[in-house]
Amino acid sequence: MSEFIWIKGEIVPMDEARISVEDRGYQFADGVYEVVKLYGGKPFTLEPHLQRLEKSAQGIDISLPMDRSTLKTEIAKLVARSGVGDGMVYIQLTRGVAPRNHIYDPGQKPTLLFYARPCDDPQLPGEGEGVRLLTQEDDRWKRCWIKSIALLPNVLAKNKAVRAGADEAVFIDNGVVTECSATNIFAVIGGKLVTHPVGSKVLPGITRAVLLDCAAELDIPVEERGFVEEEALRAGELFITSTTRELSWVARWNDRYIGQARCGPITLALHRALRKRVLSETAD
Repeated sequence: MSEFIWIKGEIVPMDEARISVEDRGYQFADGVYEVVKLYGGKPFTLEPHLQRLEKSAQGIDISLPMDRSTLKTEIAKLVARSGVGDGMVYIQLTRGVAPRNHIYDPGQKPTLLFYARPCDDPQLPGEGEGVRLLTQEDDRWKRCWIKSIALLPNVLAKNKAVRAGADEAVFIDNGVVTECSATNIFAVIGGKLVTHPVGSKVLPGITRAVLLDCAAELDIPVEERGFVEEEALRAGELFITSTTRELSWVARWNDRYIGQARCGPITLALHRALRKRVLSETAD
C-alpha cells in the first residue's frame, strides 16, 4: 500500500514529498509534533491532541497555519486517502524555511505536515512479560510540557535502555521519578494511583489525562506528586502509558521485580476503562 503525506496543502505520495534543507526543523529541531492513535480509521482524542499541539507551538512562538476545525478536516481527508485503519497519524509543525540563523522572523511561514501509518496492536496488560525499565539521570531541558521534535536526550536514553536489555528508560531528577523516554509513568502506592504532575519535566500525556478521568470514575484515589525510586521499588503496581502503547505493566525496575511480578488489578481496571472510552469515541 502506498503511503501518502499531507504537505503544503496537498496530499502526495510519501516518496514525492520535498522539504528544503534549510527548514528550521531540520537545522535547529525548531518544531513540535503530535501522534494520534487511529482505531478503525478514526482518531481517538483528536481534539486534546490538537489543543496540545497548539499549546506546544505557542510555547516556542509558532502559530498554526490553520484553525483546529480546518486541521481536523484535512487530517480526515489524509486518513481516508491513506486507507489506514488501526494505526497512527504523525503531525509535525516547524518554524519553516529560512537561511540558517539563530534569530528567526516572527512572521515566517511555518511548515506543517502529517501522515498516517499502520502500527502494531499493543500487548494487552496481563499478557506476556511486563516491561523492564532502566533508570537514567534526567538531564533534559525544563520545558518538557512542550512536545518538541528535539528528542535527542530521549532517543539516547531509550537506546541505552534497549542495549541493556530493557524496554524503556525511566528518568530520575534529583532522586524523583519524572517520566520515561517516550511514556508517562504511574505507581500504585498504598492503594493510591500516584504520578508526577505535568510541568517542566513531565509532558501532559493525553492517555495520562484520560486515565486520570477513568480513575475518578472508578473511585480510585489519585495523588499527583513526585515519588522517589525507593517508593517505585516498593509499589504494588507500576505501569507506563502513551498514545500508541495505551498501558503497559512494569515487571522490573533495573534488575528488581515490582509487586507480585504480574499485572495488577488497578492496571487492568484502568485499561478496561480506557478501551471503553476508545469504543465510545470511535464506534460507528
